Amino acid sequence: MKKIVYSFLLIAILSACDKPEQIGPGINGIYGPVTVTQAFTVNMSNPNFAAGNKVYFTARFENDAIWTITLVGQTSGAVKTITGISKEIGAYNSEWTGTADDAPSFRAENVVATLSFASSTSTYTQNLTIAAQKNLDAGGVLVSNFATTKFQCYCAPPLNPNNWPTDFPTTVNTDNTYIKPDGNAYVLMEGVPWQGGGSPYVDIATIEAKNADVNYGTYFPLYADPAKVYFNIMVYGDPATTSNTWLRISLFEDGVEARVIDVRPDWTGWKLLSYNYTELLPVDATIGASKPNKVTALRFVLLSDSPTLPGPSVRAVFDHPIFTHNKPYQP
Repeated sequence: MKKIVYSFLLIAILSACDKPEQIGPGINGIYGPVTVTQAFTVNMSNPNFAAGNKVYFTARFENDAIWTITLVGQTSGAVKTITGISKEIGAYNSEWTGTADDAPSFRAENVVATLSFASSTSTYTQNLTIAAQKNLDAGGVLVSNFATTKFQCYCAPPLNPNNWPTDFPTTVNTDNTYIKPDGNAYVLMEGVPWQGGGSPYVDIATIEAKNADVNYGTYFPLYADPAKVYFNIMVYGDPATTSNTWLRISLFEDGVEARVIDVRPDWTGWKLLSYNYTELLPVDATIGASKPNKVTALRFVLLSDSPTLPGPSVRAVFDHPIFTHNKPYQP
């Protein structure tokens, strides 16, 4: 009798091993044909992100599917992607608050939202019109969006180099060559090295805490813990015009140049750069521990990386320097 019982148990165990319990969506389902059983819709077509509106999309499929919603600003070119694996889309997995994946930011503009799938060529669209863009600076410490800021600029040619180092209060460049990444003006610095032909220096501009868009006083209001502070800036790259460009960003602590960031824009288009304060390099070995709560000014220096100086003209295009706490900036 015992042998019969043991045989029965062995058969039961082997049968269980042959039929494992499925966890998560089936492979055949998510990579198979997609049948839409509920149309792709959006909860509001005219969101006011400045007022805190939240957009979400809805759709339903016969089986689980790998899906992507791509939102593109028709004026700014801003892009936001939302992805998931599910058989339905709703507020819980498709919420959008007006953010972009990278620079540039969305603004008050028309937006096309496209639903696509990994296993299908079918796409579905919805059109939105943003009534007001989100508050781009909420929770951050803005250095400048260059809408109205004046700053000190040691100007290179075509201005008379003999005036250097006289301070020139100057407004930002009114150039319209590039899409404005936040809807306001950006800074364009351009020229060739001119200090005797042996220096990489082209141009320099400084923004102090007391002269920032918000008059912060002596210091930018930043946390003391460098691990909780981020510096963010949007920089444009164009191989045709920014080749050999070297942009050095210096942060002054208690009035002394303490930390630097070196940017060489070897990409194409606007790009958001975010640095944790602990990543910033000390100017030299004599500089002590990082003190982000003692930052008094930022300096933007345009240099040339050309192996032969003065070399060709170099160009730096940047916008929206901003500090954030605890996480990088979301454009």
